[in-house]
Amino acid sequence: MSAAAAVLGKDLRLLWRQRAGWLSAAVFAAISVLTYSFALDLATGEVRPLLPGVLWVTFLFAGIIASGRSFAAEVEQGTFDALMVAPVSRTALYVAKVVSNLLALLLIELAVLLLATILFNTALLTPELIAIMALGTVGYVSLTTLLSTLGSRVRSREVLMPVLALPLLVPLLIAAVRATGGALDLPTGGSPWLLLLAAFTVWSAVGSALLFPMVAEQ
Repeated sequence: MSAAAAVLGKDLRLLWRQRAGWLSAAVFAAISVLTYSFALDLATGEVRPLLPGVLWVTFLFAGIIASGRSFAAEVEQGTFDALMVAPVSRTALYVAKVVSNLLALLLIELAVLLLATILFNTALLTPELIAIMALGTVGYVSLTTLLSTLGSRVRSREVLMPVLALPLLVPLLIAAVRATGGALDLPTGGSPWLLLLAAFTVWSAVGSALLFPMVAEQ
């Protein structure tokens, strides 16, 4: 536990020092929601059925932009190679990186929900919706953190990351949109989709944690 806490502390400090990337993701998310608000006002008077898709597309792309460089800076500076020879569990390295990415993304997503509440005049900061958002975020952060390890040594990693991540995240996106619709009282059959979202999150988190030691050695 002490090793994992030390690695997590290092990742949080690194996250703060390299906050420009995360601020870029936050700006992207804010501009996306603002653009959607104007576009939907022009297209339709009822935006509530479209909000789940708007929110999750924004969350996913902001998350991929932000977490795509999870290990890139450490690889470039040689820190990652040093961690590989340190007496620290590979799983602890993975969990620390996931937690640091998760904290940053949840802050961005809460800000997006607040902005969307104002722009769309719809209460989005509800406990049920925040729980669905957090559950889905754990699922895609777990997967994108693993994939960022695969692409960290590739020169064109900014292009490779979406190509790898988006096809794998389609089930999560569908389940999260449907579950969010249920939380907004839309006729989407929320409970089965929430179960699928939970199953995908467990698969993503457990599978990525098991695969990370092998991927990190490559």
